[in-house]
Amino acid sequence: MNTTKNRRGFTIIEVIIAIIVLTVGILGMVTTAALVTRMIARGQRSAMATAFAARRLERMRVEACSGVAPANGSDTLYRGSTWVTFNNYTFTNAGNLNWRLKIVTTYRTAQNNVRSDSSETTIPCGTF
Repeated sequence: MNTTKNRRGFTIIEVIIAIIVLTVGILGMVTTAALVTRMIARGQRSAMATAFAARRLERMRVEACSGVAPANGSDTLYRGSTWVTFNNYTFTNAGNLNWRLKIVTTYRTAQNNVRSDSSETTIPCGTF
């Protein structure tokens, strides 16, 4: 019987283990890609709601110092016939010609739930 000791190549066990390792790695990458996609979408919705609140804040900054007491209120951003985000804003007199403005922004999540963020600032109306 003639046996060769210098055989080259992979055994079937080595090939199966390599396939399993490769499959686990690819599944991990696919899961990560799905997570990143969801996080990007959540960030876009949050950024749109924040920009809407920032626009409202800048309009209220002018209104607060107009000489007339500012009024509380709300506004809504629509895409088509469905709301995307809405703001509720309240003014509080902080004294010394200063106003506290609080804006609560509510927006939809991917699962059609709602999420709220708030921002608060002081608007000085006195002369410097």
